[in-house]
Amino acid sequence: MRKRIQVKCDELEWLYSQDWEYWDYGDCQRHLQMIIPYRRTWEEGEKYPLILFIPGSAWLKQELYNDIPKLSDLAKRGFAIAVMEYREADIARFPAQIEDVANALEFLGTKAEQFRFDMSRLFLMGNSSGGHIATMAALWNAHGLCKQLPKLCGVICECGSTDILICSENPLPPWMKVRPSAVLLGVEDIKGNEEIARRVSASMYVTDEVEIPPMCILHGENDPIVSVENSRVLCDMLEKYGHNVEYYELMNCDAHCGATFFSKAVLDVVQDFCERNF
Repeated sequence: MRKRIQVKCDELEWLYSQDWEYWDYGDCQRHLQMIIPYRRTWEEGEKYPLILFIPGSAWLKQELYNDIPKLSDLAKRGFAIAVMEYREADIARFPAQIEDVANALEFLGTKAEQFRFDMSRLFLMGNSSGGHIATMAALWNAHGLCKQLPKLCGVICECGSTDILICSENPLPPWMKVRPSAVLLGVEDIKGNEEIARRVSASMYVTDEVEIPPMCILHGENDPIVSVENSRVLCDMLEKYGHNVEYYELMNCDAHCGATFFSKAVLDVVQDFCERNF
């Protein structure tokens, strides 16, 4: 039996394009994984907002490919995605990772026309240590402490380790032998180096003297890896100084990153935040 169905022949697709080198530091090269829009024919001026996603990894070696299937669900909501590989803390101390953000965005700007990125609708997004890097990049940029970034429409920080002093108060998971924040700072122990740790924590840079991009913060209430107090303190500081912040605490949730943060409920929050801040 033959049957006929009516379909659209030029649906928008989201393609995965891997391992784009965005910077060569001589001793190491850093790469982007990209989920880009594609169709055979384009409407004039058709562009898509871009999210630079910074994966969590305790500031060490990142698994760049693990989140691609989940991030494709976000892309299908109308976003181009670039996943950033950054220099590990054991080869480059902070703020090298902020320099990586600046260099990645500079590279993406050169590909904007080719891949139809709308650089005027640009967001940083990260989870865990990636949330720390995304937040710190926005704050350092606001204070003029790094290479100037393109204008950011917002930052999405999920279960971010944004306060190094709070992180240092929590016990290490049994599988973690070295405190990663100490590696990030290049010290043996956070204890005795509190002032250095404070300078690498987000709340120090939240003031009423600078313009900070809108921030969307999400954190599991019972996160066993990065205490929810990181996000509560950051939210309180942003609210204290009158900045645009939305905080979502996932009730009774003990997830740290992972599939929970790509659930429909969370992706709805992320999409709504972005669309209200274009």
